[in-house]
Amino acid sequence: MAALKSHESNAAFVLEQQALAPVQPAALDQLLLTTRDSRPGYGTPPTRARAAHCTSPSHGALGNPWSCVVRYPRPPSVRYQVIVHADRSISGFGQPVAGPLLHPALSISGCCVERLRSY
Repeated sequence: MAALKSHESNAAFVLEQQALAPVQPAALDQLLLTTRDSRPGYGTPPTRARAAHCTSPSHGALGNPWSCVVRYPRPPSVRYQVIVHADRSISGFGQPVAGPLLHPALSISGCCVERLRSY
């Protein structure tokens, strides 16, 4: 029990034990396409994202942290810093890529990044 207890907060250990597939950028892009524009004054009527592009400098299974640019129908796009959790849910925060900074920053959360199959 002590050996397992010492690894409880180790994300790599959890991933290995759960045999989770690595997060693919395209899968995260697809999840972000389901988001609605939450910028003040931009979401009426509610509009969904038109495009999303995520990149990660990490080679770990979860790829954290991710940098994702989401394009909504009305400019400017929003750049989010996204964390993928071991259960494949996401959370993060962002700011428009142009114009004034928003206070508080925009937040994003959701579930869950799909596992892409390779054929």
